[in-house]
Amino acid sequence: KSLKKFAKKNKVTLSGFIDAVLQDFLQSQAGQDILLEDRRRFPRQHKAIPAIISGQNGAQKYFHASKITNLSLGGINLVVPKNGDGCNLADQELDSFDVVFALPQEERPITIQCQGKRVFQTSDCYQVGASFDDTDLDSYQALQSYLY
Repeated sequence: KSLKKFAKKNKVTLSGFIDAVLQDFLQSQAGQDILLEDRRRFPRQHKAIPAIISGQNGAQKYFHASKITNLSLGGINLVVPKNGDGCNLADQELDSFDVVFALPQEERPITIQCQGKRVFQTSDCYQVGASFDDTDLDSYQALQSYLY
């Protein structure tokens, strides 16, 4: 009821009043701090780790060399260079794919199943953002030790 009174006093609709309050807040320093805050569940760490991505596009399997550019316990960002084989990564099914990479001081490679979230194409590469879908306990623990 208080908001209705303020809206009536300022001769605006209730939704217009609420919109004005929200706009004022978003333009304030506190609002800007919230907008700029990283809302990821796990902090990302910038890395440069060679990796292989593999998956299936219909009946056809694919493999691509890539480089991990940032990594967390919840997701990954990869750069996949374009090559001259006519393969268009953006057209491939990146709903689910595996990433295989090696970490320092680990004897075996890490394999993590990922869920593709976005593919961004530049003139010479694809940038792939993905969340982790599934992995074995050893790989997850190795990743956790490496990141923290």
